[in-house]
Amino acid sequence: MYQSASSYRNNLTLILSLFLFAGCASSPKQCPRDRIKIAQDFPCQEVEPRKQPIRYLILHHTAASLPSSIQMLQGKGETNKVGIHYLVCNQPQHQVYRFAPEHLATSHAGKSAWRQDQSLNQSSVGIEIVNLDGNLNPYPPSQIAQIIALCQEIIIRYKIDPTHVLAHSDISIGRKKDPGSLFPWKELAEAGIGAWPDEADIQKFQTLYAKKLPDKKEIVGQLIDYGYRPFDSSEMSMKLTIEAFQRHFRGKKVDGEIDVETASMVSALHTKYCQALPSTAKN
Repeated sequence: MYQSASSYRNNLTLILSLFLFAGCASSPKQCPRDRIKIAQDFPCQEVEPRKQPIRYLILHHTAASLPSSIQMLQGKGETNKVGIHYLVCNQPQHQVYRFAPEHLATSHAGKSAWRQDQSLNQSSVGIEIVNLDGNLNPYPPSQIAQIIALCQEIIIRYKIDPTHVLAHSDISIGRKKDPGSLFPWKELAEAGIGAWPDEADIQKFQTLYAKKLPDKKEIVGQLIDYGYRPFDSSEMSMKLTIEAFQRHFRGKKVDGEIDVETASMVSALHTKYCQALPSTAKN
């Protein structure tokens, strides 16, 4: 039967739409719900040519109001000069502002380290989130939805490893505490953003560690295997490293102490992402 050109185009559009929908339905973590729309661009002064490929995504909170954050993140602060790639607002629409293109590096990570890498500005994209203190103030669901969509796009674009989606507090132990213990990292992991231990492994280690807790050095050794970089081998450094882990993975209690839950989550994370059992961790 003869089809008109317009009828053919309509049918083709329908078929392609169904195909794309099916592809997203079968792989939701690879298909952000809505492509992020940048509400406004602000020029950031604290940028430089990027000399390394992008391998990290670092999340921060601003610890300032929206107007102050915009001023600060343009590199116009009177003291510390900082920059960022994106800012997720705390207004009702929770809009996303862009301060620098991703092909430029910005001054957001500062003194930082993860695994073999140091000074992560050159190898990372940075996202600031407007929140006065993410250790005290919960993040509203609509703001988290924007963060998830933005992170998904960046992760897909650069094929960022789950263990390279990090908090500022992860890469600057003892120096930074953002985006805070109330940031919902588990929710992001469920959306395909970042790392999270498997519940079955957590339960397995809880049963084991309820009988006898592992040595603190063993647990810190597993954290080092995973990527954390304590500044030295002192008790204070180990405590701050455990706090950094807890702030990301066990935010309800951040005390720097090794208890059954903390040790179990560390070992479960190590098992999943380091391909080694706790007995092989460095001491």
